[in-house]
Amino acid sequence: MNKFFSLALIGFCVFTCHTSVAQSYAEESLIFSRIVPGGSARIQALGGAQTALGGDYSSAYSNPAGLGFYNKSEATLSLGNSFYNSSSNYLGQNTSGANSNFHVPGFSIVLHSDKNNGKLISGNFAISFNRINNFNKTFNYTGTNTNNSMIDSFIQQSDGADPSQFSAGNNSTSPGALYYTLPWLGYQNYLFGPSSEINPNGDSTLYHTYVSGIPLQKEKVQTSGAQNQWNIAYGLNFNDFFYVGGSLGIVSLNYQSAKKYTESFSSGPLNRFELDENLSVTGTGINATLGVIVKPKDFIQFGLSASSPTAYPTLTENYSATLSSSWNNYLYQDVTYPSKNTVLNSQSASMSYSTPFLYGLATPWRLRGGVTVFIEKHGFITADVEKVNYQKSSFSSNANTPYDFSQDNHSIATGLRNVFNFHAGGEYRYQKYHLRAGYSYMPDPYSQIQNGVSNAVTGYTGGLGYRTGKYFVDLGFVLTQWKSTYLPYSIYQSATALDPNSPIVNLNHSNPTVLVTFGFTL
Repeated sequence: MNKFFSLALIGFCVFTCHTSVAQSYAEESLIFSRIVPGGSARIQALGGAQTALGGDYSSAYSNPAGLGFYNKSEATLSLGNSFYNSSSNYLGQNTSGANSNFHVPGFSIVLHSDKNNGKLISGNFAISFNRINNFNKTFNYTGTNTNNSMIDSFIQQSDGADPSQFSAGNNSTSPGALYYTLPWLGYQNYLFGPSSEINPNGDSTLYHTYVSGIPLQKEKVQTSGAQNQWNIAYGLNFNDFFYVGGSLGIVSLNYQSAKKYTESFSSGPLNRFELDENLSVTGTGINATLGVIVKPKDFIQFGLSASSPTAYPTLTENYSATLSSSWNNYLYQDVTYPSKNTVLNSQSASMSYSTPFLYGLATPWRLRGGVTVFIEKHGFITADVEKVNYQKSSFSSNANTPYDFSQDNHSIATGLRNVFNFHAGGEYRYQKYHLRAGYSYMPDPYSQIQNGVSNAVTGYTGGLGYRTGKYFVDLGFVLTQWKSTYLPYSIYQSATALDPNSPIVNLNHSNPTVLVTFGFTL
């Protein structure tokens, strides 16, 4: 399959946008592996700490041993709304963006069963739903670029290949190396051409452009969709001392990206050109989680859980791109082949996958350890650490659309790293009322800092709860913040080094989220 480099410029922008591994699928592996702590409003208000804390449906996802703490059956429903905000700085100009997203972050049913069989006190079966990634985000940027244009990137990618490499070949069965690439779109729009156009003796493997002037560059990047996980779980309570559980997780993935990039010129033959790109990735994955909680004393308990890699046997990717240009009634000339001369006003070219591109993905193991300390009946403090080695993600080819992922998997192994995510929170109780606060930290997952900016994610959380014997209501607030960089296109000064004038967008992200969970005893 002719796999044109869509992902090099699609710019997956959920938690990170960067440069070093953007030319491969390594970026995508991180997006779908770097999930946030899912769970109820109570757990979210505690910074996502839940490994050593039971009695919440969130345990089915993080540590199913926590289900052993239930002493009655329960049903819950969680509702949430996110208010994403971004600010960008591009070539000295600041731009802001925002969007909101109402969603259902979770619901569950837990069925309690008394065992009264020696040390085996009870067992609890749970079916739960958790949103573990929310892709709904938007950012914009604009700036006047006095150094280069996306056309320069097209030319750099095309230099060394003669125009036949833009051809479909023999009935499209043997296309050229540049056929159906982003430079192909630029070539079809006359944004650049071979040097032989301006010099009969010119090298046809080197390219030039008739476009002049300083471009005003703008882009809007929107991502949408989510990763949601269903859990079928069971937890056992042995003598109120040892709790053990396991769960099967089924993950649905739906990612959408839409980009609109424009360059406008106040002078010269070209008025403007616009590049629209659309990408969708969908699939279903499966994983398993085992966990234990030990409570040696009434005031303390320890938790440990392990989640297997999520295996996506088949991800389905669809991509399309359209580049259109507006010219000022310009006569495009070819001195070598005058028959190719043409007057340009409006041009357009499009490309898309003729059939969906299919491939597999396996995300890393997740190992969690935590502790909860109870302060008599006044509340508790809980914390956990999660180990995730992003280097262990890997892609695999599909027989229907064979593709060599060896370079992409090498980029994952060298460009990403092993991290320890941290979550902590506390709860104060006064009669039926509960006050909660928490903190979370996800370190930069890259082996090297990207463009001088750390991609660490910090979360500040809080919430309230009201509980009776028959029902409860929990309110949670989560403020997530992070920084990243984004490259509209790349200009290189060598095979591996970016040109200092390659454009970079600096981004600040803020994602306040409000959640509420309703629970009822069955």
